[in-house]
Amino acid sequence: MDQRLAELIEFCGMPRSKREIMDFLGLTDSKNFRKRYLVPLLNAGKIEMTIPDKPNSRKQKYKKVNSSA
Repeated sequence: MDQRLAELIEFCGMPRSKREIMDFLGLTDSKNFRKRYLVPLLNAGKIEMTIPDKPNSRKQKYKKVNSSA
């Protein structure tokens, strides 16, 4: 796994907003961020939404999935 993704997952140890994550990565393009980082990590089960029933909520945050493996 890419070092940057591993750092991002750790950064999400506490719930973070999309803006906080983009600032952490130094990104400004939200389309690129969603495609390259957010969607792949959500699909891989590495991070999860804090409000899964409202994916477009402005209060949405993302957090690391606690794997008990």
